[in-house]
Amino acid sequence: MDFLDTEASQHPGEIDFDIHGVVRIRLLDPSPGDLDAACKLLGGPSELSLAAPDITVRCVKSLSVRGLRFLGDAQYGLTDDGFYLLEQGNRRVKARIPFEQIGGRCEIVCKSGLGSVPLLIPIVNLTALQRGCLPLHASAVVHNGAGILMAGWAHCGKTGALLGFASKGAEYVGEEWVLLSSNGKKMHGLVRPFEISRHHVASLPQLRGAVNLRNRCAFGGIGLVHGLQKMVSRERIRTGFVFRTLQRASAAVEERLRPAVAPSVIFQDRIRSEGADADKIFLFVSQDDHKIEVQPIAPVEMARRLAFLIQHEATPLLQQYAAYRFAFPSQRNELIESVTEHAFAILARALNGKETYIVRLPYPHVFSELYKTIQPFCKPATAVTSGREGVESRSFAEARTNQLQPKAAY
Repeated sequence: MDFLDTEASQHPGEIDFDIHGVVRIRLLDPSPGDLDAACKLLGGPSELSLAAPDITVRCVKSLSVRGLRFLGDAQYGLTDDGFYLLEQGNRRVKARIPFEQIGGRCEIVCKSGLGSVPLLIPIVNLTALQRGCLPLHASAVVHNGAGILMAGWAHCGKTGALLGFASKGAEYVGEEWVLLSSNGKKMHGLVRPFEISRHHVASLPQLRGAVNLRNRCAFGGIGLVHGLQKMVSRERIRTGFVFRTLQRASAAVEERLRPAVAPSVIFQDRIRSEGADADKIFLFVSQDDHKIEVQPIAPVEMARRLAFLIQHEATPLLQQYAAYRFAFPSQRNELIESVTEHAFAILARALNGKETYIVRLPYPHVFSELYKTIQPFCKPATAVTSGREGVESRSFAEARTNQLQPKAAY
């Protein structure tokens, strides 16, 4: 047994988070900073104490391990029976991650004051998946009585669409992370702050009030820089060192300048904290073409896409797990090993009979143009015709035989 020396933080206590009854998380001895970071990820704490949390995060003031060995560039450390994540540059232990326990009850030991718990969201997501719920990288609203879920990779337009729907009186369900039930009927999000960009404010002027004066001035400055870049037409200037440096600098500043706002600032009291019906599923894909296209997609094909999206979102954890398996080749976590296939099996059932669409759009987009194109597909669900019903049944049957074989490109 390795020697693990932990000194508790100076702010003892237990803080619980209940993710819609699916995943329960307990923070032990969090500092105010630890608690604030957790709330940004998980929303507000539970008002009731949880009897048996699924994930326990033990926050400690210091975390030292005797007899530690290192992998590669000392990003990882291990002993005979423990695997650790290290701080870059100084080989100090920042967390112990029990990969063999992920999906069941597990305890993470984490150094206090890091700003976030390493891998917490991927671990929460895999725990939800083990319980038959689907953690999707998506935004979700209720608009004119229809529950709309918009999934996709980062920077594909989901947040812009969410904010645009807010301007049309939609209700907030979730942003960045949405949990879809195993039967596909319900979707739940987290009421937590989300980030808005210069493009969001530029295309939706009503958002200006959600951004403080300093950020609005910074947005304006970046806009001027972008305007100057567009005015420069000569190839020699555009490929020059000064021009390229200015491009990189403005892009870096813009990426960092994403103020976080609470959903209530945008949606006021139109917040569905209890979740909503999932009526329409849209997959957003950005493209060079300035046209916005919406096309129906077979539910089984949507299931394939979303299964790989879930795998992509788990990439940080999968990379760490590969190092863990190198250190402990006999320790296998079946859920992590089969995350894509497991997600697809649940998705194929959950989406069977659903209205599913793929949306190809430029990024960033103007919401008014997106709304004009997507609105006809956002009407409340009607009875499924016998023809479509046959297609859905056939698609579900195909899911059992075709599994995850790739189909037509985006």
